[in-house]
Amino acid sequence: MKKSRIIASVCVFILIISTLCACEITFGGESTTTTTTTTATTTTTQAPGETTSTTTTTTEKKVETDSLDTILNLIKDFPMGTAGSSVKAANIANRLVNFTEHSGFDINEVKHDYENFLNTLSDTQKLIYEENLAEIDYIARKIIKGEDSHELSLSDYQATPKKDGKFSLISYETLYEVISK
Repeated sequence: MKKSRIIASVCVFILIISTLCACEITFGGESTTTTTTTTATTTTTQAPGETTSTTTTTTEKKVETDSLDTILNLIKDFPMGTAGSSVKAANIANRLVNFTEHSGFDINEVKHDYENFLNTLSDTQKLIYEENLAEIDYIARKIIKGEDSHELSLSDYQATPKKDGKFSLISYETLYEVISK
């Protein structure tokens, strides 16, 4: 009797640990940090022979972005329909929007990287990627429009707009056009 209780307790413990581990999504991979620094120098002449010089330096917040390859793999591996998947989708969508805002991506490099990514996928993986991308795109557009939703409020990763406080729909659509083909 005692032996079966111990075995049952161990099984329950293993089940709980595996469930907790399954609810997490790993966001490893390459990332880059963008820092924008603006320096302005003003020179004012006060009197003949006298000048005053003022230098102002403004440094914007550092924004870390994932590499495109990391984001594409997160989309491909996104476990749609599992517990917590809407929050995981919001995290990935935030990362995608951040990439479009802060990476300074070159569209030709994106095309090249996306073709290489597609070449590594089986037909089944391509279908899964397309389905997952549709879900991520839906949430990414909510982020860009500034709409609030339950999954976005629970997301532990938040996209950061550029200094004007707005996201660029044009940049996002330019990238999306390539990664949705």
